[in-house]
Order: sequence, then C-alpha cells, then structure tokens
Amino acid sequence: MTNYPRDEFDRVPEFNTRVGSHHANGWAQAAASEGKGGKFRWVAMAAVLVLLVGAVSYFFFGPNGQIQLLGSSPSEAVAVSESAESASPTPTVSPTPSSTIDDAEVLFGQLVGVYNGAGIAGIASQTQEVLLENDFVNSYTDDWVRMEQVSAVYFTAETYRTTAEKVAEVLNIDEVYQTSNIPNRITVVLGADDPLAAE
Repeated sequence: MTNYPRDEFDRVPEFNTRVGSHHANGWAQAAASEGKGGKFRWVAMAAVLVLLVGAVSYFFFGPNGQIQLLGSSPSEAVAVSESAESASPTPTVSPTPSSTIDDAEVLFGQLVGVYNGAGIAGIASQTQEVLLENDFVNSYTDDWVRMEQVSAVYFTAETYRTTAEKVAEVLNIDEVYQTSNIPNRITVVLGADDPLAAE
C-alpha cells in the first residue's frame, strides 16, 4: 500500500467493459480492417493469375498436353504426335510404278533398306538377292518393328522417286509412298502378301 493520498484517478468503477478508444475506433482497428482487405485482394489476384496461366496453357498445349500449332485442330496435333512416336511411316500416296521407267534415271547405287514385316523367315534375304540380280548393289536387311499385311516401298524425297518405283517394279510391289518417317532414303517393307511368291 502506498502512502500517497487518493485522487480522482483512483476512483475507477469496479466493473467496466469500456475499451480504450485506440482499440475500438482508433488507428489500430483501421489498420486491422485494411489488412484483412489487403489479404483478400492478394488472394483474389493469385486466383486470377492461376486462371490466366491455365487458360494460356490450354490454348497452346491443348487438353492432351501436346503443343498445337496455330491454325491446327487438336485432332491434327494428335495425328502429328502419333506419327512422330510411331516407328512405321505415315505415307502420302504416290502413283503406281510405271512399267516404262527410264533406267538412266535410276540410282542403282543408292542404299535400299529391306525390312521383314511379314514374319516369314528368309523373305528379306530373298528380296535382297532379287535386288542384286537387278543391279541394285547396295542393300541390307533387318526386321520391321511390327507385322504388316501389305508390302510397300517408301522414299523420302522426289530425288528418289524413280529409284523407288524401279525397286517396286523389280519386287512386284504395287504400293509406293513418299514420307520422311523412314529409316532410309529408300525403304522396302515386306508384308504378309509376299510379293515375290506372287510372281
């Protein structure tokens, strides 16, 4: 207990719920309410940013997560993706080989890949022998990545069209296609129709 006499500051009601004005209506409450609005503003901005990133990603990458070129439909983008992943070529049709091919335009020294897609043992080696008998001196054999029903000859560029058509004529193959998705400039894929047996 102090020895000082009581004054007006000692006369405080015993029960008082009044809060200081600086808490109820002062700068602290204003700052607190402004802080809540500021937090909400940041959350709203973050949500808008996430939506924008999602929209841009969908526009450029499509629903399958694959890049789409401007002006291409999603189905075209999927077709491009599938042709890139597939080991077999996606050809464009070329005219059927002509029986009046000028041998002077044929590149007999061009490497020709002969692939067994028929699952018939020895068919690629027999085909290689036929090519050699017809002056195609540069060829090799291997197995194709999957079974094929129809034999075909593929070439990569116009430069090799005549040579590919000559190869097809020699091997009794009707299908000749141009595509860049093949292992060699000229590729023979032998199918279950076995063109040599049909001769």
